[in-house]
This record gives sequence, structure tokens and C-alpha cells, in this order.
Amino acid sequence: MKFSTVLGAFFLFTGVGSAGADSTTADYPCGLEAACSVDARPYRAKPPEGWDGVEALPVLIHFHGWKRDSKHPLKNPKVLSAINENKVLLVAPEGLHRTWDFWERDNRDVPFVRAVLADVAKRYPIDKTRIYATGFSYGSAMAWRVACDAGDLIAGILPAAGTLYNQERVTCPTGPVNVMHVHGFKDNVMELPRKADGDPTIAVDLWHRTNSCTVEPDREVTLNGHDCLVWSGCRSGKEVMLCLHERGHIVPKGWIKNALQRALQKYQLGEKAYGQLNPAVEGSGSTSLAN
Repeated sequence: MKFSTVLGAFFLFTGVGSAGADSTTADYPCGLEAACSVDARPYRAKPPEGWDGVEALPVLIHFHGWKRDSKHPLKNPKVLSAINENKVLLVAPEGLHRTWDFWERDNRDVPFVRAVLADVAKRYPIDKTRIYATGFSYGSAMAWRVACDAGDLIAGILPAAGTLYNQERVTCPTGPVNVMHVHGFKDNVMELPRKADGDPTIAVDLWHRTNSCTVEPDREVTLNGHDCLVWSGCRSGKEVMLCLHERGHIVPKGWIKNALQRALQKYQLGEKAYGQLNPAVEGSGSTSLAN
């Protein structure tokens, strides 16, 4: 075991150098300098700034985009702002050959993610009822696949600009899960699925079915400045949200931070959506979402 990992474990479990310390300088396990490994594949982790080394942390799993790696989320200011302000542990697995195998249920990456979370739980005190997943593009599709096939571990997902293909042929063996998905009308890389008349509700059809929701959304809200369709009356007790914008293949500024804040307030594994929202986070909306 590398010295940096041993030193990080010492800080973590003794509290030396952790209470009141800035986690950008503390040497925690699995960080930028010394990734951890599961089945000879790397992953990285970063706690929020100011963490005391003792309190159990919610987890945000971030799946990098195509040809990125596990270092990228740990260097991304948007991601770091989100974990620091929401006080969660960032976990960044690395896709084999810097891509993800999300195409079919029988894949290499969902077992890898399960193994990563099991390893993280040995190294950090985590709140297993509040594990969330996000990602961009191929990473977004991977978050979908993990929610579908490992939903027993995931309280909710908040991905951007990527869905599973041929949703009508996909079923989720682990059952319902809370979903907040954001996508651009002008995305020409992983296009927003739409009906012939432009209706975007089909983009989250998999989650309508999995969560036993009505076909039509029951309300509209604004989140992170985006118009969002919400299915909150699903028989499963879970919620589906589709947020839309007029841009292309991007993660909108503020999305991870604000969606994560909302998830922490509303989603907990095994329970119905709950909690009162801060009006600054979510408000009413009435803009038509088809164009």
C-alpha cells in the first residue's frame, strides 16, 4: 500500500489533521494522488471541505463523460462546488478504456460500481440511505443503467444529456428509483428523445413505467432556472422529473449543485419523496415544454 494512502487512512480514522482541516490539502484515501483499485480498475474519492473525518456522509457517484477519466470530476469546479456546499462524499469510478458499458443489462460496469461502493464503505463512514448518481453524456447513460440495475443502492439520480437507447425494450429488475434528468432541445450528440409532435415526455418513459407513474406529468416546477415536468403521484412513491433547456450537449451551470440539494431534501433510499423545499431551489412554473 502506498504511503499516501496509509497517511490518508491515519488522518481519517484518528482525526489527526482532519477536524477543521481543508480537505483540498488533507490526504484522504483514494484521492487525486493515489487512486484506489477494485478488480484492477481505479476509482477516486473526495470528501467535502471542512469534513471532520467522523460524520457519515451522503455519497454522489459521478460518472465521467466519454474519454474522460476519474480525475476529471475531482478537478471540475462545478462538481467540487456541489459536494462542498451540500457536504457529500464524491466518488468517481473510471470506465474501462475511458468509456462505459451501459448498453445491455449483462455488462461489466454495474458489478464494478457495486464493488466500488462496497470498498468506499470500508474506507469512509457513509450514509447508505443517501447515495446519488450523476454523469454527463455517456456518464449520464451509465447513471441510468446503475439506477435501473442497482436501484437497491441508489436513492436517486440527477444525470445530464444522456439516456438509455431503446427505452421501450428496457426493464429495471431492482425496481423504482427517484429521477431528475436534464437535457437540451438542441442536443445533437445524445439527442433528447421526443415524439413526432415534439412532446419530450417520452425522454423518461423508462422511469414512468418503472415507477408506475401516469403518462402525463402532474405538475411543472422550476429547478436551476429550467422548466421541469414532474411526475410526483407515482404509485411506487418515487418521483420522476424532466428538466429542459434550449441549449445543446452540456451540463447546465449550477445543475449538479441545485439538483443534489433537492435530492438530499427529498430522496432517501426505501422511502417516499419527502421534505419541504427551499423556495429558492424549486418554484412553480407554467411555460410550455414542447417546442
